[in-house]
Amino acid sequence: MNYVVTVQQPTEVTAVATGYFTSATEFNLIVAKNTHFEIYIITCEGVKLIKDVSIYGRIKILKCFRLSNMNKDVLFILTDKSHGMILDCQKTENDPYEILTKCHGSLKDNNRASIQPPSCTIDTKHNLILLRISEGIIKLIYLKDLTSRNLEAYNIKINEQYIIDIQFLSDHQKPTFIILYSRKPESYYINSNEPEEYYLCTYEIEVKERDIRRLTWTEKLTLSKASFLIPIGQNDFSALVIGRNSIEICKENNKRLEIKSSLLQKTTSIICYCTIDEGYRYLLSDDCGKLYLLILEHDKHNENLSITVTNIKLDLLGEISTSRYIIYLNNNLAFIGSNFGDSQLIRIFSEQQNGSHFEILESYANLGPILDMCFIDVERQSQQLVTCSGNRKDSSLRFIRTGIGIHEHASIDLRNIKGIWALKINNQYDNHLVVAFFDQTRLFHLQNDEIEEVELSAFDYQHQTLFCTNVTSNQYLQITTYSIRLIGDSGQDLLVEWKNMNDEITVASANTTQCVCASGNQLFYFEIGSGNLTEINKCELPHNIACLDITPLDIREERTNLCVIGLWTQISIWICRLPTLDILHKELLTSDTLPRSAVMITFDDQPYVFVSLADGPIIYYLLNSEQGLLYERKKVSLGTKPTTLTICQHTDLSNSSTVSSRTVLFACSDHPSVISLSNNKIVFSSVNLHEIVCICSFNSEYYGSSLTLVTDMGVILGRIDDIQKLHVRSLVLGESVQRIVFMDEEKIYIILTQYMDVYKSDSIVSISKQAHQKIDCTTKIKAIEDLTNQQSSNASNSIVILDQHTREARISVKLLNNEEATSLCIITFTDDPATPYIVVGTTIGFENDDDEQRLGRLILFRYKNNQLNMITEKEINSSPYKILPFQGKLLVAIGNSVRLYNFSVEKQELIQQPESYTGRMKCLELKIKDDFILFSDLLGSLTILRYNINENKFEEIARSIYPQLTTACEFIDDDTFICSESDGNLISYNKNSDSTKEQERTILNELGLYHLGEEINTFRHGCLVTQQTTESTISLENCILMGAISGYIGLVLQLPPTLYQLLMSLQLILAEYVTSIGKIDHSSWRSFRSDGRSNVSYGFIDGDLIETYLDLPKTVQLELITNSHKGNNIQLNTTVEELVKLIEELSRIH
Repeated sequence: MNYVVTVQQPTEVTAVATGYFTSATEFNLIVAKNTHFEIYIITCEGVKLIKDVSIYGRIKILKCFRLSNMNKDVLFILTDKSHGMILDCQKTENDPYEILTKCHGSLKDNNRASIQPPSCTIDTKHNLILLRISEGIIKLIYLKDLTSRNLEAYNIKINEQYIIDIQFLSDHQKPTFIILYSRKPESYYINSNEPEEYYLCTYEIEVKERDIRRLTWTEKLTLSKASFLIPIGQNDFSALVIGRNSIEICKENNKRLEIKSSLLQKTTSIICYCTIDEGYRYLLSDDCGKLYLLILEHDKHNENLSITVTNIKLDLLGEISTSRYIIYLNNNLAFIGSNFGDSQLIRIFSEQQNGSHFEILESYANLGPILDMCFIDVERQSQQLVTCSGNRKDSSLRFIRTGIGIHEHASIDLRNIKGIWALKINNQYDNHLVVAFFDQTRLFHLQNDEIEEVELSAFDYQHQTLFCTNVTSNQYLQITTYSIRLIGDSGQDLLVEWKNMNDEITVASANTTQCVCASGNQLFYFEIGSGNLTEINKCELPHNIACLDITPLDIREERTNLCVIGLWTQISIWICRLPTLDILHKELLTSDTLPRSAVMITFDDQPYVFVSLADGPIIYYLLNSEQGLLYERKKVSLGTKPTTLTICQHTDLSNSSTVSSRTVLFACSDHPSVISLSNNKIVFSSVNLHEIVCICSFNSEYYGSSLTLVTDMGVILGRIDDIQKLHVRSLVLGESVQRIVFMDEEKIYIILTQYMDVYKSDSIVSISKQAHQKIDCTTKIKAIEDLTNQQSSNASNSIVILDQHTREARISVKLLNNEEATSLCIITFTDDPATPYIVVGTTIGFENDDDEQRLGRLILFRYKNNQLNMITEKEINSSPYKILPFQGKLLVAIGNSVRLYNFSVEKQELIQQPESYTGRMKCLELKIKDDFILFSDLLGSLTILRYNINENKFEEIARSIYPQLTTACEFIDDDTFICSESDGNLISYNKNSDSTKEQERTILNELGLYHLGEEINTFRHGCLVTQQTTESTISLENCILMGAISGYIGLVLQLPPTLYQLLMSLQLILAEYVTSIGKIDHSSWRSFRSDGRSNVSYGFIDGDLIETYLDLPKTVQLELITNSHKGNNIQLNTTVEELVKLIEELSRIH
């Protein structure tokens, strides 16, 4: 019973289109990213994102078009389950960009699916959409108008198989299309030496008869891997055909024209194109990320609008991300939609500038494909996910954290700061900063974006400032360890100075009209007037005072009648009445560490007192402001160092139409957090800085509402995000990365990389070549030495060690010729438990070799003090696809077997244990938990093994009965497992251990089926959120993160049965209420379908759907619970408030 929710939406681009979709005057870029599409407005400056739309399906086709009776464009989308839809965008009262479904329908049939991706072409003159989804069939959708809500297609048989591309020819009297096809599948040419053969032919559509007629023009082509077909001209039978490294123009009754260019190397493959203008200039890109400009020089014959191409020119423009999609916008702008790296917005120069033909205006992060990832507890404080993302030259490591980001405006390079306060001097905005050090104070003036140090004569610069603020009557209050100073005349006139002759001041607090300070155990209370500072009262407490606060509970008030006091020795919090200093309440903190900071604050009319302790935790209470009583104590652990609490005013900029300010509490520590209230729950949101010493609000005229944050490196003036979200940092590698592990003892990442000269980048130095120390790996194994010397390789494989903090490459180890690293782990062996080792599994082989015939080896390294030593190596007879530490031994999946190796410290060698397990097919995935092993193989079965430590052997416990191509798997707990398969489904299993029947115990029970719509490559236990609320009812113990080819990151959370039933009931209600884009049923979208097997979804909750409940108006929330769907016997035994709190808590785990 699992809750599945999106952490990061897909980032890989799967389709692009342009058109006037949002209005007749707004030109749009529309970018599909698997299960959602983004709508941008195109301007002369660039593009602006205005809407992100999720749909129930994986987008395979996205086309913008306009029929003759329309004044703007509409959008055609086809999903992977063959749901078709035509969408419109209209302005409504609730949404300026509301997406409406004009018509929709299922276009699925029972014919054999094509091995090629689906193709689509649209003839707006004849109102036709032509689709090729299945082999031997084309679908025609006739769009006489869009008044019909049903999208219907009729099938027409076509003789040609293995259709590669299909396009309408424009401006013919009858709808006419051209196809590019092969008579044999692509795999045939890969595995044979025969020359590739491709064909062109044309058809005319008889709309009334719902039939097609083959025309006379056909062509036989000998291009290498013909891929694209581009019609040329109007009312013409001519087309541009693009192959792997060839470009030809074919025209009826004309000789073919082929380009001759040295740029088209044999190793290059053109993978995408777009038209620039009038069909005679094109942008092309290859699989190395090179961008080309193709120009067709031509003569035009006006009498029949036909053209004759006289020459073809190809120019290299430069290097971009390797991309499947390019689209020209306008004003020399083009969008590069990448599936291997970051997408880009570029501006093409009409003439070369600074040695370049274009500039990159913007990059859009793409995490896909995620090939591996590791989960790190950074200094035991915050969680970080590191992904192996991208491919070839676009590969990178992505460092992902959840938190509140900082947007820096300016910085001051100052160290050893003890405190900071903002002042308004002769200004309605903050324009000065008072900065305290151990034995001095400095004052800075900020004007626009300039910062300068100043001295105003009435301030004390010789002592440490403890507190400083604007007070009544345009005065300033500075409290130092030496005195209290009331200052006027814009900082030039010292009006009053109070000193304690016996001891220095240790702590202080003030507001607009009141001030308190302490010297040891003495407490002094003052009131502030115009030109006067009056001591009203004082008292002695039994212990020294550690912290004070007299912040008004109502921010609109200038004074308070309560004072919070934190005491040393007794370690307690006292509440006293002002001005009498009468003690109202004493609260023991039941802690061994003293209170460091105390603050009174009001959230939603409820007063609180927060207290931070010297070792990091925060204790907070509800406060009865009338009686001064503290109650309902709660405790939260943040960092491990002393925490300072500061109230800040935070301006919410998330809604561009309104700007609102709210009070938040900032916890400054080695785990800085923003404390706020959400749905009556105190929420702690991590801030993405390593450590913050102190902070203050700074409402600048130039920068607006900001904060000044003091770190150990200086002062940052900036703005924090309005909400907690994912923050991604990138380390570009310049070569493919396959595996990653983290060694906590040495604070290093170890990655396995592969560099290929053919995919090298002109602008990126590969990470293995950046290493401070470069080592060539050797071998003493004769068979491997002989094999690796047989022939050279165009690929270089390396083991690279990166510093965790600087992310610099410390060491790279180059493997042998034709040796590829396939697996990696960190392990401590039973015979040497204090020493962590690095184990790398490699395979040696050549192209088209059978994996089972390959040799390999296990290499054992020791890394310490920036030195890497190879300890030993072990020859193996196949590819070690997975290696894991297991009960002090090394567990290795080799071919179809699982073996155990121990390390002999005395002999310094890996020794294979006598027992092994042999499966039916090659192992694809291996996971462990305690003495259980999860094994998935190429045949599609999932097997549970147990290692019997007494008999030293593997025992098969159970296996799945339905074959599926498993892409990843993981233990949820001892008895429950989850796996993903190649059709984008999740399956959960459990062991049937309690059954009395032997046969039932050997079969894995399916607990749940769920169509995720993502091909998951890896699962990792963990959660990016370290702290939710103290009242949390959700256990994060069994959270699992998953990474997909599309760049999607998801989270799976195990639910207790009662919570699962509640959320499942809500899911059924929401699925009926929430209108989906394209009118696709939620049940249809999430239903399981794989290899002819289909089933409804069960055992999983769609967290993305559940969390839409929070976006509904309160009246609708109430209606869904109390009134709706009672006819379906779906009832929720809860209240809106309870349900909102629950879903809010679930939403904060990702």
